[in-house]
Amino acid sequence: MLTASRASLKALSIGIGLLFTGAVYYTMHYNPRWDWTAPGVGKLPRDIVAEFMDRAYAQGQGGTAQLSYFAKDAADSAPAAQDRRDGAPIPHQVRQVIAQGMTVAVIHRIGPARGEPAQDVIDVFTIKDGRIAARERYPTRFAAPGQEDAS
Repeated sequence: MLTASRASLKALSIGIGLLFTGAVYYTMHYNPRWDWTAPGVGKLPRDIVAEFMDRAYAQGQGGTAQLSYFAKDAADSAPAAQDRRDGAPIPHQVRQVIAQGMTVAVIHRIGPARGEPAQDVIDVFTIKDGRIAARERYPTRFAAPGQEDAS
């Protein structure tokens, strides 16, 4: 039979507690799982997408916005889109924004700019750790106001 004194059990429990505390400190201090420099830290996914679109379209700083707001390993179905390059501001009209959890869908019309024609698109953004982790672009065609199909 193994016996231990109360004092040695107390010392053992204090030692184990100190080891756990040290492990938590080390993990949080030297190996954080988050990126405090992300532009969307502490913001809603909807706000992150709105800031990216404002910078890329209204300010014409698509290349800079892409570097700031997209994660390094982000998946993008439209990597050559004009909103990923710097240049003149791009006119656009947001029709609707739908956000659920970390997914934001933006239905908008991109005006003619930088030698490209106008286009209607649905962009679906996935946010992770304060940055855009993925964007799926679905080109579509909106009916002109007053010409909706009456079927």
